[in-house]
Amino acid sequence: MVNLKANVIKARGDSVAAEHLIDSALAAGSENDLNNYGYTLLLGGQVDKAIKVFTINTQKNPKSANVWDSLGEGYFTKGDKKNAIASFKKSMSLNPNAATRANSEKFMKQMGAM
Repeated sequence: MVNLKANVIKARGDSVAAEHLIDSALAAGSENDLNNYGYTLLLGGQVDKAIKVFTINTQKNPKSANVWDSLGEGYFTKGDKKNAIASFKKSMSLNPNAATRANSEKFMKQMGAM
């Protein structure tokens, strides 16, 4: 919803206010909110913005294997193999649930890192 509101503000010509609204929402967002927004950006082709959101999420939730896995996907999508591998390794070091571990391992295998 915040993204929609920011897009309306931006369309009206106030990109500074739109960015401020997004930044405020990122600061207040939950782990799931940030992850969902990051994937919305990623799927929309805004890879660098998605990586920014995923990075904020790792800073806010450094012990979450899921957020590190998501950051790895962002880097993978960008083609940044080095940072993707580092993020997936970090995810796997945090004792992830089975689905997150399987996802990290899948990407690691695709990159030849496993």
